[in-house]
Amino acid sequence: MDYSSLIKKCNRLSDFSEPILNNIMYYAAERNKLSQRFDQMVKRHKKIFGRLDPANQALFKTQYIIHELFKNKGIIHKYLNHSQIKALPKEEYDYLQKQAENPWRFTFWSVRSNPSPDFFEAVDIFTGEEFLLYSPGASRTLLEMNVVTFGGLISTNGDCYQTYGPLMGFSSFQADDIFFYAGELDHSVETIKDLTGLIERDLFYFLLLSVYSAIPMVQHHGHEILYVLSTMDANRFEMDAWKTAFRVEYSDEVFKMSLFELEGFPHFACVYFDEKEEEMTLSAMTDFGYDQLVKELKKLRIEAPDEPYIRLHISMKTAIEEITGREPMLLPFEDYFNQKGEQEKSPELNALNDFLAELMPAINSKAKFDLDELISRTGADPEAAREIYGDLMKRLKR
Repeated sequence: MDYSSLIKKCNRLSDFSEPILNNIMYYAAERNKLSQRFDQMVKRHKKIFGRLDPANQALFKTQYIIHELFKNKGIIHKYLNHSQIKALPKEEYDYLQKQAENPWRFTFWSVRSNPSPDFFEAVDIFTGEEFLLYSPGASRTLLEMNVVTFGGLISTNGDCYQTYGPLMGFSSFQADDIFFYAGELDHSVETIKDLTGLIERDLFYFLLLSVYSAIPMVQHHGHEILYVLSTMDANRFEMDAWKTAFRVEYSDEVFKMSLFELEGFPHFACVYFDEKEEEMTLSAMTDFGYDQLVKELKKLRIEAPDEPYIRLHISMKTAIEEITGREPMLLPFEDYFNQKGEQEKSPELNALNDFLAELMPAINSKAKFDLDELISRTGADPEAAREIYGDLMKRLKR
């Protein structure tokens, strides 16, 4: 691959297209009231979107309008027949026509390799499509923080893809998180096609995720803390066989079997069995806890899925609660076994959530704060809290 020639092509195209895109963006903003539509959505989510500085808000607005223009079946197809657009110089009109034939898309990807400066071999985290991407913005983001998933608007120049507008570099969100989020926005989302369709229709709700991009994965003693769940059909079984490895409880036609060695923080490994629905739910707060549940169930000759159906990071749970205004129903049976009726898994996890909720704004404000005072006030486990803080500083490379 001749990257030196390719980078020249990318830069020539960027220089040529910038004024064209600016003009068509203002045309669309006024003619289709896209600017007003965006502002209305910002107003509804002011408390969240307002956390971004004004410059970034403006960049996301531009990206939103360009996406509406050039997405699959975007409004550029109508504009190509408008007299004002037809009057453009031929090379400019041809450029717009070519973009209409090759839709832009907002997608999420991971980086496989960096074969040349600002070039990345990327993989769409949902479709598995591999593509060559030119993105100086991605290079800058990777210098500033540790990124597991990127999100952004991309288009092809025939030889590689290029990004347009702001990039989102997530420190904790992965494919399962974003898919779960989409399902919370629209309960009819069941397939990748459903997901991509929702992104095309309601891009703004995915742009909101940028507010949570720097929240790190929460870890304790090398175990990542997150919600790991699977639900499956199950027949009634002999409960005595469980009592060797599990602590068995019963409430309102639901059994809870907690794995003795891993029932406490941070794993919280347990199995729920709903007698009425004949459903079994495996629940853990670490991958290790989930794997051990599967291992124990196989000893009982119960075939449980090796790969969980849900892997939801605490950062995404926070995002869902703030954006939608409701808590995702992850463990509907937990209240049956919690004497105080609390929905969270434990006081330890509550305290860590409170610590993380205050830590991120404190760091983003760049103001001095007392870490020990924050730990004491939230009641977070000191060792776990300092590990989270150190990991975050490392990811932010401060």
